[in-house]
Amino acid sequence: MKKKLALLMAAIMTVAMVPMTAFAAATTDINAVDQVKTAVDAGFTSRVELSKDESATDLVGKVVAGKYNGAEVLDIELILSNATFTKAEDNNGDEYYVMEAGYEAPNASGIQYGSDGIWAVDVKNDTTAYVTISVSRFNNSTCILPIRATATDKGEVIALFSTNNTVFADVKEVIAIASEEEVVIESEGVVTFVEDSTNVKNLKDITIEGLVNNAIGDETGGTTITLKLKGNYEFCVENADNGYLQTVQADGTLGRLRFAEAVTLLNDDGSVVVGAGNSKPTDDEITIVLNNVTADQVTKIRLSGIAIRATKGCDVGDVATITVSSDTFEEKVKLEVAKMVEEAVTYTLEDDDLPVIWAGKDYSGFDEEQLGWTANDVDSANTLELAIEENTGDILNTSRKATFTFPDGIEVVQAIFDGVRDNSFRYEIDENVVTIWYYGEREESDATDMEVEFVLNAAPTFSGDVDVTLGGEFDDVSFTVATVKAPYTIEAKTSEVLIDYRYVPVNEIVITEAEEDLLEEDDVIVLAVEKMDFEDAGSYEVTSGDIEVDVTIDDAPDGLYENDNNTAYLFVTVTDESTEASTITISGLELYLDRTLPVGGYALQNVGGRFNSVGDPNNGEAINILWENSTNDDADAIDGYKYVPNQDNASTGLFKYDAVTVNDSYVEVVTAGRDQDDSSTTRKIVITIGATTMAVGTETVTLDTPAYINAENYTELPLRAVSEAFGATVGWDDASRTVTIMMGQRIVSMTIGSKTMYINGTPVAMNTAPEITNERTFVPVRDLANALGITKIDWNEASATVTLN
Repeated sequence: MKKKLALLMAAIMTVAMVPMTAFAAATTDINAVDQVKTAVDAGFTSRVELSKDESATDLVGKVVAGKYNGAEVLDIELILSNATFTKAEDNNGDEYYVMEAGYEAPNASGIQYGSDGIWAVDVKNDTTAYVTISVSRFNNSTCILPIRATATDKGEVIALFSTNNTVFADVKEVIAIASEEEVVIESEGVVTFVEDSTNVKNLKDITIEGLVNNAIGDETGGTTITLKLKGNYEFCVENADNGYLQTVQADGTLGRLRFAEAVTLLNDDGSVVVGAGNSKPTDDEITIVLNNVTADQVTKIRLSGIAIRATKGCDVGDVATITVSSDTFEEKVKLEVAKMVEEAVTYTLEDDDLPVIWAGKDYSGFDEEQLGWTANDVDSANTLELAIEENTGDILNTSRKATFTFPDGIEVVQAIFDGVRDNSFRYEIDENVVTIWYYGEREESDATDMEVEFVLNAAPTFSGDVDVTLGGEFDDVSFTVATVKAPYTIEAKTSEVLIDYRYVPVNEIVITEAEEDLLEEDDVIVLAVEKMDFEDAGSYEVTSGDIEVDVTIDDAPDGLYENDNNTAYLFVTVTDESTEASTITISGLELYLDRTLPVGGYALQNVGGRFNSVGDPNNGEAINILWENSTNDDADAIDGYKYVPNQDNASTGLFKYDAVTVNDSYVEVVTAGRDQDDSSTTRKIVITIGATTMAVGTETVTLDTPAYINAENYTELPLRAVSEAFGATVGWDDASRTVTIMMGQRIVSMTIGSKTMYINGTPVAMNTAPEITNERTFVPVRDLANALGITKIDWNEASATVTLN
């Protein structure tokens, strides 16, 4: 197979043996490690660790598979995507698939035997295997499953684990990332030189990694790699004849480095390869001779401590590149390793995908034993890392303060600094601002370098990118370090309703998870409409995913924020969490609208909060993920912790509780009740002469007889259709051929053939008498508007359209 050489995208440049984040099943977790790099069509081995999460259900006595050699076991189906298991031959020359080299050839039943909690492996075909594991070991320790396979295409190789056991749902893990290249070369970053600087600096480490056997090395047991430096820079050669270079030592002073000492060689098993050497270095070229790298090794090379300096002709913007080539590489790779800058301080943001922070989730921790909030130590950040490099000494004044400011709706839980040299360093968290000072007592020539990342909480109402702005002693610059997403969304369209009815139908409500398992068992979503009660919970359907819920109507329990026992809330209770992101659609909802409500919009709100478990709603359990960091205690919402040397510190990261508005006009009351002083409406009606429909607000209403212009040139409108669209009640007395309209406290009557109508008993002259067309009563537009109290009438001659508003 042809050897290739390329620089992989940064997104997949992770070192082998990086632990993967645990992923949750219904009640069981699996942890996978060894997300290895590999080449397409090349074999690899990735180790998967299967173990039960501490909080998950105990599997002893609950499995289906039964006993194996007297021990309780669990059968798991394993399916590979973008890879196949490895083919082998038995003593008879028959082919079979194997999962790991350490297993024996299959017995008569086709089963291979292993250890480490793996009782048996039955590889059925090139992508499917059945693994039998020890339940006892799975419960109490770790079952280690090595998977040997070959990637079939570039990209992620995924292992899917599933069982027919109810306490172990389907889970999947990326076990390898395949590349079309056989060798990956990368630099860990770019060093910066300030204009007119004469400093000597070490390059960031360079790694050269073979993804397959014989990618680095040859049959003779050696290979040569050449580093060619270009740009207005030079290697710092001290004694070329003896192969010595200069290097910047840990204390910042210059020392000498035999080039062989800069080269670290690692086998795929982590062992060090001895025998790296070099020819005489020059100021623009270094040759590495690897004497003991053989063809059957998968080798990784790390180059460290190589110093360079800028030459006199180096200007701002000039970059240094190193071209890596080899007698065993057919291609060359050029790396940018240094640059000349004008700024005294440079900032570098980690080149990675933006971390996702879930709105409302508490990343500071909650002490369940104390049933209260604590500023727990945090192991890992949820933002990108920001590197701050002072390119000359003593620019950042130690006595002056510098700040990191986040937007409103973000609370800083913890700031994690690396590279700070002494205990004089201080930082303080004040809600969304981190202030640092005394961040390095040093000699004037020393520079301050630090890396910082943060643990953040986002308010339930916050969404979008999180920018941090550096100020004070830092330049006024901003960086996007994370993004915030809602763990679930609620959608509900506006419903235009008429007052004075019970069981008023309103539009459906749709709840959608952003990812699987974000809404957990026993979580509750509580919804309320301003100044209204739910009277009918309608029906619900899980339109995607597999979450299970109950939807009910009830008064809010004691201890829930927005508690009002006179209000009926809509409760959506999770009875079984999802294994894929789910959507719940609730339709057929009905509300009770009090007759005293004025026209206007009324909001649908997610009232959320915490259930009261100890007499104080602040100390209860969050009803779902969106409310973990909310509190009703003003002190908790603003109180933070100041830095103490040699201690991990965090703020509470809490927000003052506030309901989340889903739609500020979920219910649009277009007609007030009849106990108001007069009729009032915000509804707009548009009618076109001759059209069989009319527009009523945002809806379209069908007319069985369209509007028309009569012989006297008056525009005639259908009385009942228009009146009822405005919320009026229309009655008809056949004996007297009289129409009665009731709207608010307004009572209007008019008789067919009479040019007089009565409004609350007062006679009012009409332009022309009401007439009947196709068994429908029609009235001139201005007379009908007068009857209903409508004062705004617009007529469009071109479109023959009348608008009442």
